[in-house]
Amino acid sequence: MSGMDAPTVTGSADEQLVARLRGAGLRVTPQRLALHRLLAGTPRHVTAEALLREAAGDLPGLALPTVYSTLELFAELGLVRRVAAPGAARYDTNPSPHDHFTCTGCGALIDLDTSAGRAAATRAAEGAGHAVDAATVVVSGRCANCLASAN
Repeated sequence: MSGMDAPTVTGSADEQLVARLRGAGLRVTPQRLALHRLLAGTPRHVTAEALLREAAGDLPGLALPTVYSTLELFAELGLVRRVAAPGAARYDTNPSPHDHFTCTGCGALIDLDTSAGRAAATRAAEGAGHAVDAATVVVSGRCANCLASAN
């Protein structure tokens, strides 16, 4: 597994993960390190299935349930964010609060640089007497590429 047999720290992404895991009283495992390395530094939205395919070369025995549980753990630690969008669960490597657009044609998930929808949704929930922990807005429609292809 070329350097992934033992949980060694090889850079700032590993250091961040090791600190978060140890701070939560959790083990540092080769699987967690390898999956975090694949996610770190590349802004994207990934499914567990896609991440499993990427990791297969370095971790041939890795199972899909392990990838899902690791992604959920990373979400709990604030390293990724689970996006509630149609289709397979997707995890955003940008955990900061932001909204998304999902294409009903090709399935693309695209970051939106706005909080206007989130603010309105939060106000509406609080106005109805609810306590809001977090808010995410996912807008759906057809992306610019699908619209251009249709013309």
